[in-house]
Amino acid sequence: MTDRTRDKIIQAALSSFAIRGYDGTTLAHVAGSVGIQKPSLYNHFSSKDELFFTVAEKVMEELIEVMTTSSSVHQEKTIDERIYLVLNDSTNFIFRKHEGMMYKRLMLFPPVALAEDLRILGQKGDEKIDQLLMNFYEQGVTEGVLNDDSFSVFKAGFYCLMDGLFTESFIYRQEEFQDRFEGAWTVFWRGVSKDKQQV
Repeated sequence: MTDRTRDKIIQAALSSFAIRGYDGTTLAHVAGSVGIQKPSLYNHFSSKDELFFTVAEKVMEELIEVMTTSSSVHQEKTIDERIYLVLNDSTNFIFRKHEGMMYKRLMLFPPVALAEDLRILGQKGDEKIDQLLMNFYEQGVTEGVLNDDSFSVFKAGFYCLMDGLFTESFIYRQEEFQDRFEGAWTVFWRGVSKDKQQV
């Protein structure tokens, strides 16, 4: 029962932090959404900072899981198809109302007191994505489709593409976003592949 209540608190906090932000969220509101009293919430979280960071960890872990699962499910496809599908699945995750807004807040507008902890959280997430990208890079080299750029160049290009798409997803509706996704993907793939006409 305790774990179930904790999970409910995290889910309620995700919704509130995403919609209202850190400053607009109170522990009393979160507790009320769960159906408990504020003092009971302190049995699970010592502060709003701890709750925010826990929600941030949850969103980051879910994003990484989406990317790794997509990569694994599509591991028999060519490297361009795998990268495309991982990006597509990742942006679909970001388009989720609460997860996407929470990701935006923790990455772009972190609470001042948590800025350093969230920066480190982001770095740890990048380290896991780096492992995924190395797998992509090695497959691309094996297939002979990537140009002679180093892994660091390939990785930098991917992150610029992914971060740019995530930002675009906050601006455009999903239908409009897809055109921008396809255009950005075309430019990226032409840049990293030997066949500049391949998309």
